[in-house]
Amino acid sequence: MTASERLIVALDVAALAQARRLARQLTGLARTLKVGSALFTACGPEAVRTLRALGFDIMLDLKFFDIPSTVEASCRAAAAHRVSLLTVHAAGGRAMLEAAVAGARAGAARAGAPRPKVLAVTVLTSSGDGSGASVRARVLRLAQAALQAGCDGVVASAQEAAALRRRFGRRLEVVCPGIRPAHAASRQDQRRGGTPRDALARGASRLVIGRPITGARRPRAAAQRILHEMEGF
Repeated sequence: MTASERLIVALDVAALAQARRLARQLTGLARTLKVGSALFTACGPEAVRTLRALGFDIMLDLKFFDIPSTVEASCRAAAAHRVSLLTVHAAGGRAMLEAAVAGARAGAARAGAPRPKVLAVTVLTSSGDGSGASVRARVLRLAQAALQAGCDGVVASAQEAAALRRRFGRRLEVVCPGIRPAHAASRQDQRRGGTPRDALARGASRLVIGRPITGARRPRAAAQRILHEMEGF
């Protein structure tokens, strides 16, 4: 993968006009944009359609977590929007994760679209509870369930990326959020993050980066600087 293919820019905004404006500034730099709960709740599927029309792949980050039948229906609906990636909570258990994969497959088939990759969210990067070893052990347990259920990857912090690679090799994608460039002054509310180069060196497949780009005075320049930091992996 190139740096542009590894970069996922999180558009954690609640206005479609703002999301569209940011997306246009990122054309040719990032391949994938993340639509999370704020933007999707405010604008609904139109946000996905608008950003796809601008030429981007979409990571729909709604972290589905419910009974298996509800999650299956949700993932079926998500796949019909032709998103490339979608997220579910790994803590929902194997039956729920299997339902998510089945729903994504059925929704894509009905829409005549490629099946989106299903990513299981392990432990949020804002969580700092427990020792590093205990968090790592929990992430590995959740990742094992995700793999057995047929998920394509996991969402985990850069601090667990190396352990995930040692345990699972390349059988799972490892998508790391909470990434802050080396020049950033603050981690904000991300307690278990990492820099782009550190995350990639540990084995991350892709990086989710939001505010260091979208909150910058010049988002395109900020993205270019981060891509330069990611080069070589």
